[in-house]
Amino acid sequence: MDARQMLVNSAKERKTILCFGIDPDMQKIEAAIGHGKTAEQTITPYFHPIIERLLDENAISALKPNYAYFAQYGFEGLYALEDIISHYRGKVPIILDGKRGDIGKSSEAYAREAYDFWGADAVTISPYMGEDSVKPFVREGKLAYMLCRTSNPGAKDFEELKTAGGKAVFEHVAAKAVEWKTGLVVGATSDAIKKLAKATKNEVPFLIPGIGSQGGDLGMVMDAIKANPHIHRINASSSIAYAYQKAGGKPAEAAAKEAEKLNATIRKYM
Repeated sequence: MDARQMLVNSAKERKTILCFGIDPDMQKIEAAIGHGKTAEQTITPYFHPIIERLLDENAISALKPNYAYFAQYGFEGLYALEDIISHYRGKVPIILDGKRGDIGKSSEAYAREAYDFWGADAVTISPYMGEDSVKPFVREGKLAYMLCRTSNPGAKDFEELKTAGGKAVFEHVAAKAVEWKTGLVVGATSDAIKKLAKATKNEVPFLIPGIGSQGGDLGMVMDAIKANPHIHRINASSSIAYAYQKAGGKPAEAAAKEAEKLNATIRKYM
């Protein structure tokens, strides 16, 4: 099935475009459930109950494991990543947040890793090196999200630079997304999302981080994408995963309540 159609189907079935970002932080995990023998035996027992609860309650319509957060714990962390992806593959779209991007042959290898080895439905990539670095990730049935106007403070250093034609670099990236048939990573911390949704006629899938811990404006985001919401995904990671730190109780229960708060706004526009 085409990845975009998979996104649409999942969103319509679950009546949400909320994506759960999985960013393992051993210190926060161990504070909740204690120490496991290995990273894998700590990460998976923590996240499986949360994911199962969110899926049972139709609270999310995609998962976004962040490769770096798993890889920092070595092979045991990567075993945990494999466990989570293999367990939920086919149940909900899997977006591997790997931010890959290299010269053509290297990108071909990275694309095989993301799609063939990990089995992800989508992957985040950097467009900085141009078309030959992006094209290997543009594969039938899969979706590549190019970094466009991201949610971090440093986004202004390069992404907002004005070119000779007066447009910002991120606007050129958006134009290429239409041409190359990719998605875009567009942060919720800037109202640039309004301009980008209009420029792409709301037909390019956005992966939208910055809601939750980074303080993005969820209402503003939903208003910008309301013409075609089902193709987009709004990501929340630590605000859901570690909601127990503020709310107390079991991690899965606290996570479900936090997701419910976000969905209360999201579903007003769907």
